Amino acid sequence: MTTKFNNRIRTLKEIEVIFEGMKSSGKILYLVRHAKSAPLEGNLKDWQRPLLDIGIERANKISALLKGKKIYPDKIISSHALRALNTAVIFALNMHYPVNAIEISRDIYEKQPAALTELIKKQNDDLHSLMLFGHNPGFTDLYNLLSEENTDNLSTSAIACIRFETQNWNKIHLKKGSTVFLETGK
Repeated sequence: MTTKFNNRIRTLKEIEVIFEGMKSSGKILYLVRHAKSAPLEGNLKDWQRPLLDIGIERANKISALLKGKKIYPDKIISSHALRALNTAVIFALNMHYPVNAIEISRDIYEKQPAALTELIKKQNDDLHSLMLFGHNPGFTDLYNLLSEENTDNLSTSAIACIRFETQNWNKIHLKKGSTVFLETGK
C-alpha cells in the first residue's frame, strides 16, 4: 500500500525509515477526522450520530495501516461526539493503545482552529506525538493553518500527520509544520 507523503507516493518501507529519524526530534500531530457516520435523523442530536458500517470498515483499514507503519501515539484526545469517540476507540484497539486512556474533550466539537490550537498548545512537552479525533470544517481548517501544505477537505476517516521543528507544544503555531503524510481514508 502507498501513501501520499510530501507530494509524492512513498512505499511503507520508505515511510518507516523517515519515522525512525523523526522519533528523537520535534513534535508529531495526527489529525483524524471521524469515520463516516449516520445522517441526522429522528430525535438524535448531532453529537449522538453513530458510525455507519462503511465508517467502521474504513476506520479499521486506516488504523491497521498506521499499525503497519509502527505509529503509536503518546496520547489520544477525542471529541465527545459519538462518531469521533467511536473512531478513536477503533484506532486505539487496533494500535494497542489503552482505550481507557483516551482523553475525551468538549474542546474539539464544533470548534474553530484557534480553539483547537489552544488545546494542542496545552499538552505536556514530555509527549512526542498527539493524535486528535474530530470534525470538519475545524480539522481541515486546522490542517491548513498548521501545515506548509493545504487541502480542500479532510474526508471522513482521513488522517494528516504534521511534524513540527520544536520541543514545545505551545510553540507549534510559530512556524508551520511539514506534512509527513495525508491519508484520505478511502
